[in-house]
Amino acid sequence: MPQQHIQDLCEDKARKGDGAYAVAFALLELARAQERTAGALRDLGFADAASPYGAVEALIMQIKETGETIADALRKDD
Repeated sequence: MPQQHIQDLCEDKARKGDGAYAVAFALLELARAQERTAGALRDLGFADAASPYGAVEALIMQIKETGETIADALRKDD
């Protein structure tokens, strides 16, 4: 039985008021959301990044560097 068929069956029965299928449908929706989140994180560079750092790590490094530059500039003004 294909995954989408199971999803559709659970959704149909859940909308008709069957509580057990409502729980099953909710769990399937949560699983799909987790898969989409994992894909989005992978797209940010956590998995197959072209650089040694993922996008989030690169952003954090830039924020740190900018903060250090601002701190250095403020120290020079003292």
